[in-house]
Amino acid sequence: MDDFLFSLNVVLPLFLLIAIGYAIKQIRFVSEDFLLEANKFVFKFPLPLMLFQNIRSTFDDSLVVIFNTKLILSAFIGIVIVIAVLAVIVPLFGKRRATTGSLIQGIYRSNFIIYGLPLATSMYGDSAIIPVSMLLGMVIPVYNIMAVVILTVFSETKSDKSIPFSLIVKNIFKNPLILACIAGFLAGKLDIRFPVFIDKPVDEISKIATPLALLVMGGLFKFKGLMDNFLMVFIASISKLLVIPLFAMIAFVCLGFRGLELATLLCLFATPTAVASYIMAENMGCDGEVSANIVVMSTALSAITIFMFIFVLKSMEYL
Repeated sequence: MDDFLFSLNVVLPLFLLIAIGYAIKQIRFVSEDFLLEANKFVFKFPLPLMLFQNIRSTFDDSLVVIFNTKLILSAFIGIVIVIAVLAVIVPLFGKRRATTGSLIQGIYRSNFIIYGLPLATSMYGDSAIIPVSMLLGMVIPVYNIMAVVILTVFSETKSDKSIPFSLIVKNIFKNPLILACIAGFLAGKLDIRFPVFIDKPVDEISKIATPLALLVMGGLFKFKGLMDNFLMVFIASISKLLVIPLFAMIAFVCLGFRGLELATLLCLFATPTAVASYIMAENMGCDGEVSANIVVMSTALSAITIFMFIFVLKSMEYL
């Protein structure tokens, strides 16, 4: 019950921010034009700063990180396999190219940044900081690079299927989130320290990324869009929260992962869809409405599914 209550306490605040965003739009406290501009602002400023700070912090002296090659490699291979399978299957059912891109990203991309550390530390305390930090350094760049590739290939602004490789590379290196990942890695690796008068504002701005993104997403959310795409969004959410984590946990248990390592991998594969998936889809010519619906539905259902996985794995003494 404690694990269930904790999952609710992690998920519900995020879901309430979405609801507040929806409410302030309905009472006309903000306009749709304001929300669209705010969406671009989040994508180009606070969200990149958040990624920069998260990656840079993994090199902090307070974290004596001993790299677990097996854990990192297994997580990386797992992500690649999931994306490869989705790239083959989803186009067979997607209504249009833009929707296909949003579905693939929405199913593979977990909200590991927000959920990973709180969930892992709730089970294993401060000892969870090291493995989660290790995976963050790998997951954030991989998620964002693959998102750029997928969203470029399936963008509705591209009328033909032959996307030049140079265009994909260009989109990767002009994407604010990718640039933030590179900058964060270099700053951490080179131990670049900022004076307090710079570091504090950067940190404060980075903290508004997630709440502002959720408010904007809620404000732009349309129930009609959810009803029109309900079955597709529901299947995508169930695939994200149940199907993929189930196969992942079976594979990782067979590979010998137990305890904290397995919990870290559970947090990576079983958490709901990242808010950034909606922001990137909206800004890269894919179906932002479907992406937003997947984020909302997967966030709402995740309190139940995360509890189920924790309960079952603990009862089987794998956690």
